[in-house]
Amino acid sequence: MASEARGKVVCVLYADPEAGYPPKYARDAIPEIASYPDGQRAPTPASPPDFAPGALLGCVSGELGLRGFLQQRGVEFVVTADKDGPDSELEHHLADAEVVISQPFWPAYMTAERMEKAPKLKLCLTAGIGSDHVDLEAACRRGVTVAEVTFCNSISVAEHVVMMILSLVRNYIPAYKQVVAGGWNIADCVARSYDVEGMHVGTVAAGRIGFFVVPSP
Repeated sequence: MASEARGKVVCVLYADPEAGYPPKYARDAIPEIASYPDGQRAPTPASPPDFAPGALLGCVSGELGLRGFLQQRGVEFVVTADKDGPDSELEHHLADAEVVISQPFWPAYMTAERMEKAPKLKLCLTAGIGSDHVDLEAACRRGVTVAEVTFCNSISVAEHVVMMILSLVRNYIPAYKQVVAGGWNIADCVARSYDVEGMHVGTVAAGRIGFFVVPSP
């Protein structure tokens, strides 16, 4: 007879890629990061992860790399992309869910109404940064912790900002669209294209993200 689960975690993630979960990746490994320029150290888990660093974890098949870790501890783990509406899979699991995990761009909206349906709920966790998908007042009333993984994608966002700066300054997107349409008029492509060298590049404030954007160029 199977023993009763010690808890239940419901994880709402993106659906898998339309082409299927990647069987392999462009890189065999990723750089090992031990610390960051502001002095913060990289995570040092007590037990080795049961996934390859660099693997796609943020969709349903990736399961955030948590299944082995939770199952070894007797925790029931449900992963789904079906999160909206009264008949969604998320709704069906609220009654005994203790933890609900979701993502900033695919959020499981934890409203006061949903919290009423989740009497055992202890934690709403964002696998990323942000909490605007959670009714914070309702969470406070019910003693539910609302948390995020602070700093987890700050460098990714900083790199994205640099990419956008270069795309705009170099007129990349209009030039790309011209090529896709079958054209290639160099004069049109470079008429509004410039070098970043010698320009003044700044940020509005310099928090974690801005701190990494400023020295990048």
